[in-house]
Amino acid sequence: MKRIELPESWRGRAAVVQGEAFELALEKRERDRMLSRAAAALLPDAKHVSFSHSEGYGAAAKGESAVGIDVQVVREISERTTHLFLTDDETEMLSRCTIAHRLLHFWCAKEAEWKRHGGVTVTLKKTPIVLLSESRDGLLFDVVETIAIDDVIVALTHPTS
Repeated sequence: MKRIELPESWRGRAAVVQGEAFELALEKRERDRMLSRAAAALLPDAKHVSFSHSEGYGAAAKGESAVGIDVQVVREISERTTHLFLTDDETEMLSRCTIAHRLLHFWCAKEAEWKRHGGVTVTLKKTPIVLLSESRDGLLFDVVETIAIDDVIVALTHPTS
């Protein structure tokens, strides 16, 4: 199992691992689920926890207030799908982004924020995010941040008080 290096500001709140340790006798989905639990074991105990996994990666986030994390292996997503999970305002924000795999960054951000709220909104489209800035490797939203590391994109919600 390999631990993925996350930004300094995320340390102690989130962990992402890439694994081989669970591959032998387990189905892919179960292996990935176990990787997310292994990631959680790397973090200090906290009241809230969020899990994510994607094709050999597991992620977890912990916090004293509700938290959300999402990890996705980089892949192409057709921008024709934006109407399914982005509002018109979010689609306009997306159109201004130049970052590689920009739609996957938005997907991860929405998914992490949706998880922070326990999935109470019916769809990702009803989970609002506002883009604040773009960097070479990620996007900063009002409630969540994304980063591309190697062949994954990770989103982590901001701590709340």
